[in-house]
Parts: sequence; C-alpha cells; structure tokens
Amino acid sequence: MKKDNKISSISKTSSFEYRYGSADFLDDLKRAPMIIIVVPLIFGIIAQTRFEIFNINVLPLFAGLMLVLLLLQVFKVFNRYLWSVVYGCFCVSLMFLFGVYLVQIQPVQSSVPDGEQNLYKLRVKSNPQINENSVCANVEILAFSADSQRWRRCSEQAIVYLGKDAAIKLDAGDVLLCATSFNTISPPQNPQEFDYKNYLERRQIYNTAFINHKEIVKIDSVKITPYQKFILMLQQSACRILQNSKLGNEELSVALALLTGNKELIDDDLRQSYIASGTVHLLAISGLHVGIIYMVLNFLLQFMNRSRRLAVIRGMIILIILWIYASVAGMASSIVRASIMFSIFVVSEILNRPKNTYNNIAFSCFIICLFNPYAIFDVGFQLSYLAVLGIVYFQPKFIKLIPCRNVFVKAIVECLSVTVAAQLATLPVILYLFKTFPAYFMCANLILVPFVSIVMYIGLMVLALSWNVWLLALSSTILDLCIKFMNLTVKFFHSLPFSTLDGININGIQCFLLVAAILMLAFLFAFRRRMFLNLMLIFLIGLFGIVALNSYNNNQHSEFGVFGLKNSFMAYFIENGQGIQLRNPSALNTPFHFNTRDYLISRGFTSENNLKRFSTADSVPAFYNGVVQFAGQRIALLPQLEIRDGFSGTPFEVDCLIVTETSNISPEATLACYRPSEIILAGDVPIFRTQEWTLCAQKHGITCINTRKHGFWNKIINR
Repeated sequence: MKKDNKISSISKTSSFEYRYGSADFLDDLKRAPMIIIVVPLIFGIIAQTRFEIFNINVLPLFAGLMLVLLLLQVFKVFNRYLWSVVYGCFCVSLMFLFGVYLVQIQPVQSSVPDGEQNLYKLRVKSNPQINENSVCANVEILAFSADSQRWRRCSEQAIVYLGKDAAIKLDAGDVLLCATSFNTISPPQNPQEFDYKNYLERRQIYNTAFINHKEIVKIDSVKITPYQKFILMLQQSACRILQNSKLGNEELSVALALLTGNKELIDDDLRQSYIASGTVHLLAISGLHVGIIYMVLNFLLQFMNRSRRLAVIRGMIILIILWIYASVAGMASSIVRASIMFSIFVVSEILNRPKNTYNNIAFSCFIICLFNPYAIFDVGFQLSYLAVLGIVYFQPKFIKLIPCRNVFVKAIVECLSVTVAAQLATLPVILYLFKTFPAYFMCANLILVPFVSIVMYIGLMVLALSWNVWLLALSSTILDLCIKFMNLTVKFFHSLPFSTLDGININGIQCFLLVAAILMLAFLFAFRRRMFLNLMLIFLIGLFGIVALNSYNNNQHSEFGVFGLKNSFMAYFIENGQGIQLRNPSALNTPFHFNTRDYLISRGFTSENNLKRFSTADSVPAFYNGVVQFAGQRIALLPQLEIRDGFSGTPFEVDCLIVTETSNISPEATLACYRPSEIILAGDVPIFRTQEWTLCAQKHGITCINTRKHGFWNKIINR
C-alpha cells in the first residue's frame, strides 16, 4: 500500500514538472525530428554563402555518406546505444552538406552583357507595380541579340522601369521586344549602407534597365497556367472591389495591404506611424492574417464534422482556400510559413495524428529552404520565424507569471504576453538592422491586434457582398470607419513624445550578446537554475559595457569625410561628439538617410539631421577663404577657395582638397595656388571634369579619389 502511494506521488510530481518545469519543452523537442534536420541545413547554407568553405561539388561526398548511412542502417549497427551518437553525427553532416549543395546549384552570375545596347525579348512575370516616379515590372529575359539575326537564349530574372506616364499597358505573360541596355546593380557606396545588390542577388536578380515605352513592342502573350490566371483574376477583382467601395486613400491602402498583401499604396508618413507604434507587422500578411482566414473557414464549415468523409472534404477545402489566399497575397516567407503550419495542423486533424508546434515550424522552414536557400537571409523570414518561436515558447511562460481569474483581465494578459513574446524574440534583429525601437508597442498592440481581426472580418464581408450595391455600401462604410480608427490610433502613438528610440547603435558582438542573454532567459524558464540567471546578467553587463566603450571612443577622435553619393555631395566634420555637414545647394534639403544613417549612428548621431547643415554656396563659418584647420589638418573646399590666375608663387600646402560640382576653375589654376596631399572629387562633379582632375593629379603626383567611382572616403584623427 505504501509502495502504491509512493508511485502515485511520483507520478503526480512528474505531471507537475511536465506542465510547469522543463519536461514539456524537452518532450516537445524529442518529438520534433525536423529540428535536427533544419538546424545543420541552415548552418550549411550560411557557411557556403558567407565563407564558400567548399570549392568542389559536394554531391559525391553527400551521396557517399548517404550510402554508408543506409548500409549501416541495413545491418542494424545503430541499434546499439553507443552508436546512436555516430548516427546523429551522420545525420547532422548529411544535412550540412545538403545545405552547401543547395547553395552550389544556385546561379551565381548573369550572362547578360553589362551596359551594352541590344535587342531583348522579355516576358512579364507579374502585373507591374506603380511606384512614385515609375512603373516597375519583374521580367524574364528570354533572349538577346546585337544584330537581330543571331539570338542568344537566356532565362534570367530582371527588373525594368518605365516612366509613370507610359501609355503602354503591361500584363503578366506579355512578351516584349525592346532595345535597351541592362546594367548590373551597383554595390553600396557607403559603409553600413543597405546592400541592395546583395538583396536582389538573393532573389536571383542581377540586372535592371530603364525602358522608353515608345520603344516597346508586344510580340506575343504567353499562355499562363489556369491557376496563375485564376490568381491574377482574384487579385484584380479584389483590388477593383476595394477601389470601387469609396474608401479614403489611406483606408484603401491599408485594406489592400491586409487583404491582398499589396503595400505599395501606403504613403511614407502612414507607414512611419505604423513603424513608430510597433504595429507595422499588422500590414504584412503573416500568421495572424492566415489564422483569421482559417478561423473563418473553420466556423463556416463546422457542419461538415458530422461524418469522417465530410471532415476529410472540409479539410481539403480549407487547405485549398488557404493556399489560394497565400498565392493572392504574394507568397512571402511569412505567408508560406503560416500556410504550411496551418496545412500540417489540418492534415493532422484529418489523420487524427498528434501535433507538435516545433516540428511544424522546422518543417515549414525546411520546405522554404528547399526551394530558396537564400530565404534565410531575408529580414521578413527572420522576423517571421523568430516571432512565432517567441510566441510559442515565451507566451505560455509569461501567462503563468501573472495568474488571473477575471476573464477580461486574462484576455488583456494574453494579448500583452503575445506581443511581448514576439517583441522579445525579434529584438536583436530589430535593433541590429533597423536601429530603432517603438516605445509604446505594448499599448498600441493591445488595442490594434484584436481590432485587426475585426477589420479582416469586415474586409472579407466587403469582398463577399460585392454583388449587392446596398450591402457593399454598408459594409465598406463600416470598413472605412474601422481602418480610420486604426490609422488615427497609430498616428496618436506616433505623435507622443519619445514614441521611437532612434539611433540605437548595436554591432555584431552586441547582437550576439543580446541573443545569448535571451537564450539564457529561455533556459532559465526551462530548467529553473540560478546559473542561467547569472549568465544572462553577465551577457547584459557585457552588452552595456560595449555601449559605454563605443560612446567613449566616439568622443575621443575627430573625423571628416565625403559620402559616396551619385550626382550629389555631402561632407561631414565630427569632433567631440559634435558635427556639421556641407552640401551642394541643390541637395540642401534632400534626405540621405538611406545612404548615411547607419554610419552616422555608429558615430553617435541618430540621423544626419543632428549635424548642422551648410550649403557650399554660402560662406561656411568654419572656413576662412575656403580653408579650414580641423584636428591638425588643413582642408580646402573648392569653389570657396580664392584662385588667382597666373599665380607663380609657392602653392599653399593643404592636406586635402574637396572638389564639388560648382567648381568651374581649371585644375591647373587651382593646383598653382594650392598643393594638396589628396584630392577628393565629390559625386556631383561631372564625369568630364573628373577625368580632367584625375589626369592633372597624376601629372603632379597627387592622390586623387573619385567618390562617384570609389564611394565613401574619410579620415579619422585619434587623440
């Protein structure tokens, strides 16, 4: 009897640990074999992409290891306990090599001649998008020819731009004949600038071109598949219904983003309000939106659960509609991930199989990597998976920290716990890439996350009731009011003081420390050991220690430089944490955040606006007769220099001469008066003048740097 009581006590303790300790987490991982497959696969993709660790084709090595694994499995070698570790190492090695192989089979360069004028046959892959100044279309280059006689076949993706006033109308499937030149995308010209070239190459796009619409001829229209035609018809129908529903401009742009995934019409101010309030994720179709579609379908088809056969049909209908919605919304990583996970959930219900969330997440990641291994470098992919992992793991833990019985309070706690869990998991990526943090994200999400479900339901009603004018008018009016409330809410939070913490400087080491601290918090929840708390505090202390060290270093050096800007000019001078900037008059009010923001943040400035701005056309206070003494350096600025024609005396020695667009004085006349150690040509200097300055500098043995060609230039003087 005592023995039975002891066993009963042990079983109760075990049950308690499974619910509240580490057993549930570890048990879930044991039932998630896809994690063992996906993790080494991702490391293989990263290793080959970043470091090219294999210069030979790894397929024979992969096949050999697979054959050895199968032979050992046939002879039941791995049935012994001691060999289980060897089996695990085999599996990890195979998936690592498979990740390397997936990268190796991707095209790495373009066969299209760079900058050469040719005749091209292009096929439009999707409906063109109307941007602020142009019409953008994704195309496939089918063939090109220099003389229209000999055609060279090709199959590469590219981006073409037409003028916004182009009279020609392009549709998906159109085959075009045009004369143009494709150019490779330029790499970033400034430190820490967004690498647009790398971004497109990850999507296997290597070339862009601007085409005069008058030189385009439609020669054919490739028949697209019935499914593609159906998806395009749905996209166009949804856009047409929403455009005819008399929504306001801002409300229409948000409705299109929520229901079709088209975010192109959202203006920059409204987008910035969503970013500042921490609710921009609501505009990107993801698990939240796919989950709403699933709940609607599950509710409408609930009557089909009466029999096994009807339940199977119900599951198939849900799967078909979910993937149609994913196709209409553009098949972004977050949509595909959510659709795969809900598909597995539906199939598990049909087969009456147990569900494992971690395994589903890993399986969806494997499928995406299988078709596009470069997807793991996409910010949307990273944020989507980190957010869902954070919600799955941290959200139940946070709820248990605040037990409550009141239904209303419990709903608030659940909503906040989801928001905090997702924000915590994505925090390192957000700070590292965007260098900003929304201060009021909890309050904004508490209001808008539940409300966006209502907007989605009403939006679906608008699409479903479009056959009746009166019902469409009523539902669209309600939708307009709801989206107005959303927009006013995000604008309110954006208008609050300190709505965003801008200029957060976090480098790779700091990002690693932050990730490590979050992992220690996860281990603390799982294993409840003080060691993980201590490690988390150590990582956080190291993180803030580096922040303080960087701030100290920024105040201990002087620096000046010229940014690499095409057809424009911006120079900066920083000393003792203070700075000024110089610009040509035409670019005095032009925002260069895209080019300069991240570098200036690394130097302690939240944006370029924190540097006092001067025009080269005016008299800059720091300069005297065009020359400034800065941190022991003499820096001359042309055109502010006083140049005397026919000067035959000894040239005035300067360390650096910065030449800008407004300089019409000849190089020889300038160098007769001033003799620099270096000449810096700004990006706004015309090409013919850069050639003059380069030849003149070579003649006098002076180093000449063309920022139009070589990009960013700077000089740091440490004290």
